Amino acid sequence: MSKKRIVIGIDPGKSGGAVALDLEGNPIEWIAANHPQEGYTVKATGGALYIPTEMATWIADLKDTYQILLCVTEKQQARPLEGRSSILKTGYGWGIWVGILAALAVPYKVEPPGVWTRAVFGSMPKGTDRKGRAIATARAQVPALPLTWGRKTKAHDGLADACCMALRALREVVQR
Repeated sequence: MSKKRIVIGIDPGKSGGAVALDLEGNPIEWIAANHPQEGYTVKATGGALYIPTEMATWIADLKDTYQILLCVTEKQQARPLEGRSSILKTGYGWGIWVGILAALAVPYKVEPPGVWTRAVFGSMPKGTDRKGRAIATARAQVPALPLTWGRKTKAHDGLADACCMALRALREVVQR
């Protein structure tokens, strides 16, 4: 019996997330970095800390159950005026995700933000709110994906970004 095929999108930031979609664009699984019960970061003095075992278990469980065709993750880069420790933390989380994908032999693609956003949103005028557009796109194209939970009323933009990267992966797989 063949496994159901899926794609994954990962926003590797400390307030990011990961979303798995089936080939019809339905959410299969999701994980938000800072979800109070099921996240892969914990609050600590000086900021959140990653929990690599949670991240690896999430991917491994998906791989055991489904055939992962492609995972798209966002290339991390330093921004002007960011401190060294901030840059290190950004690269650290991204490196954990890429290491997990490579170790588990999950096909993945690292794309700069400009590439995946152009593929999902089309051309955007300068100054466009990318996070707001990601939330609107995720809500419109994957309405079953919960972007809020509990008493939270503001949509989780990291989960929305991850959803959009999964949509990017889905479009690439369909075009093959």
